[in-house]
Amino acid sequence: MNHRKDIILGFIIGIISVLIGIFIFDLCIGLYKGSSFTRIIDRSFSTILLEKRASIGALINLPLFYLFLNKKMDNYAKGVLLATILVGIIFVINKL
Repeated sequence: MNHRKDIILGFIIGIISVLIGIFIFDLCIGLYKGSSFTRIIDRSFSTILLEKRASIGALINLPLFYLFLNKKMDNYAKGVLLATILVGIIFVINKL
């Protein structure tokens, strides 16, 4: 039962890291273009080019995955991997 809890926690961490990755990407692009902070926040919640932003945001899961593997936290790594796969599947289905 503890293994399932670890996988779910890793999954939640993976989803949150994708959202943080999207925000960091939007923040970098917004600061580069000289946008205001409110404009950057609005862009983070828009669906314009969401697939591309989410794929870049999902790159944060890669170091998390390897961190969990190196710390021998395999179930957390499985959860992060599941979150990454789920994000990918959602956007593939959305493209169809």
